[in-house]
Amino acid sequence: MKVLFQARPDFLKTPAGDTVQIVLTGQELKKLGVEVHLSADPNLDLTPYDLVHIFNITRIKESYMFFLNAQKQRKGIILSPIYWPPNAYFKREGASPNALAAWKHMQPMRARLVGECDLLLPNSQIEMDVLQQDFLKSASYQVVPNGFPDSFIGANPKLFREQFPNLPKDFVLCAARISPRKNQLWLAKACQNLDLSLVLLGPVNDLNYYKSVASHSNVTHIGTLQGALLASAYSAAKAHALPSWFETPGLSSLEAGACGTVVISTDQGSPKEYFRDMALYVHPQDDLSLRTALEQSFNASPLPLMQHIHNLYTWSKVAEITLEAYKTVIGRESMYNVRTEEISPPLA
Repeated sequence: MKVLFQARPDFLKTPAGDTVQIVLTGQELKKLGVEVHLSADPNLDLTPYDLVHIFNITRIKESYMFFLNAQKQRKGIILSPIYWPPNAYFKREGASPNALAAWKHMQPMRARLVGECDLLLPNSQIEMDVLQQDFLKSASYQVVPNGFPDSFIGANPKLFREQFPNLPKDFVLCAARISPRKNQLWLAKACQNLDLSLVLLGPVNDLNYYKSVASHSNVTHIGTLQGALLASAYSAAKAHALPSWFETPGLSSLEAGACGTVVISTDQGSPKEYFRDMALYVHPQDDLSLRTALEQSFNASPLPLMQHIHNLYTWSKVAEITLEAYKTVIGRESMYNVRTEEISPPLA
């Protein structure tokens, strides 16, 4: 089976959650014998491929072009929407006054992909419910959750402590691109009020916002970590906090929980479907919820959530679900082609 992954052209240069989903899903599918290719070319000849898998309809312009090309060439289209309506985020204090209008202007493009693809792969049932609320028509779907690297099981703090010996013993970690949507400024203020050290991991997406966050004396920004060192960082933290305006469900929350760290998560989006009652939840407009979660995190046990995540959410399991979804679409197309041949008149 040959599958083409298509995503925004800067998904590696400007990494985000979709980057992790694309890269690690691809790696695990290759282990299952799938030939996976990546391209951001909206005019690519798709003849060699059995399916086209498009990621992310938040940045819809590129995805829409990929979709039109695949539809024109009559290829099966799989869509991982990674969708959540950002209305509250765009209405927040300091937001661009035109952001929500621009989002709504693009909804007809999103609607076409959601309604006309061959199979939707939402990351949760909650995400699918929102898609069905926001769009009149939606294709059939299979929930394919996000995951964490299998290699993160058994992570311990030793490697991280050796690399960064000057960090305090107890600290709160936030691994995410530094941007207003991830809400690190709010987190920094709350940690400072409680006299807690905050360690930030991830690239800077908004320089002015970063300067505001980094101006707090309790904040240390390390940059981007990967692999074993990232897993070790998670396990070294007292808690991992991701108080974003929304998440589906927040890959770093999933990874932190897998590494045995207490998870503080936004309650906006799909985190509760993943973490149930085993995480601490905050509302991005409720100061008391964040203060309470930070205080409770130092006495909470991470073990129930860790075991739950290990049982359900490895990327290897995610790839198996994804492959079954691919087979469903290919099987459906094969039956359609057989029926078409049966009803076609014989050639003269």
